[in-house]
Amino acid sequence: MMRRLLAVLAGASASSALAQAIPENSQAAKVQPAYRRTPSFRIDPFRHVSIPHWGLVASVGASGGNNALNASDLGAIIFLSDRDSLTISSMVDAMGLIPNGGGLKGFAQGEGGVYLGGPFGHRVSLGFQARGTGYGAFQLDDRTVALLRDGNGAQSNFSLGSTKAIGLATAEAGAHTIIRLGPMGSVDGVKVSLGFGARFLRPVGFARFRSLLANGGTLIITGDTIRANISVEQAVTNDPGQTIKGKNGLATDYLFRLEWPTSGLALEAMIANVGSVDVEQVEVSTATLNVNSTSLQDVQDAVDTFDFAVQNAAATVHVVLPRVVRFTASAWANRILQIDLSSTMPVTGDFETPLAVDIGTTWRFIRTLPLRAGMSIGGAEGIGFSGGVAIEGRTMFFQLGAQSLGGLLKQAKGAGARVEFGLFF
Repeated sequence: MMRRLLAVLAGASASSALAQAIPENSQAAKVQPAYRRTPSFRIDPFRHVSIPHWGLVASVGASGGNNALNASDLGAIIFLSDRDSLTISSMVDAMGLIPNGGGLKGFAQGEGGVYLGGPFGHRVSLGFQARGTGYGAFQLDDRTVALLRDGNGAQSNFSLGSTKAIGLATAEAGAHTIIRLGPMGSVDGVKVSLGFGARFLRPVGFARFRSLLANGGTLIITGDTIRANISVEQAVTNDPGQTIKGKNGLATDYLFRLEWPTSGLALEAMIANVGSVDVEQVEVSTATLNVNSTSLQDVQDAVDTFDFAVQNAAATVHVVLPRVVRFTASAWANRILQIDLSSTMPVTGDFETPLAVDIGTTWRFIRTLPLRAGMSIGGAEGIGFSGGVAIEGRTMFFQLGAQSLGGLLKQAKGAGARVEFGLFF
């Protein structure tokens, strides 16, 4: 009985050892791990610290778009504006391009800076970065568009609704680290990466426009009466040199990544830009239009007095950063092709953006010369396309990417670009 039991245990141990061995024919295991987190046009604080080389990286990238006007439309508006030929009729024609019910929405973001860091063994990577970042968003409510586009022939009630605009520029310095654990369960089991980081922010510029009344106020135009109750606020920083001397803001970033190297699969969750900043030396002004009359002269007098009056020349404004929540899945079966699928959750608050899904591919017909192509779905702009090329050597890398949102070339409703250059020590 004892001999039989020992034989069973020995057989189980041998089977377990065979199950734990790395498959010799696993092509996925032969892929160089340094660049598996492929670059994105979206905000990614862990962009460089995940590369397991000590080095210095400089990068700059920007993107922007809207939901209605393409490059040809915007080009015509700019052309007429530069020649002082932009008439009210031209603006009404441009408003006619905005679809009913959607209003006009847009966004812009950009960043540029330097990164220094690298790994301490196989388990820990640490990086330091200094950069400038800018965010912008605007929304022209459909009820406001209807007044400018259709007049009061179809309806008489209008308001500013959700019309608003905001922009923020910051100077940042911070540090990020990635801790690598595993493989777990077996020698070819799952590897876990935990990322943490924090950035100190100093605001450089800020601008905001919004309605002070619930639902944007009211504007009623009938055949013999005009009634309006509108109150708006603008807040701007006029002197970046004074603004940057204010308080530090703080943003924190988190990363959780699971990777199965021999299977060629990775799952990742990232939460970034968790924080806020207090912008000092903000000039806050308000303007009010309040009229209820059948006399066009009374209306004209009210419009003539509709002007911004300074309420506070040195206010402090609390701004919550646009939080990034992103889930990513990556798969590679061999050295040639990697596919990435990511979903960036909607942002609410001042910098509102809708759900966006990005699909990207990396082709490595030549290991050091990857080619990239992808598309984005969702967002205010609709379907977008992207492409890029990189050179990844032992002592340097160079990456160049471009993005077209909502169409191609003149039909595009947005665009993006990113350039990165790194030297490894």
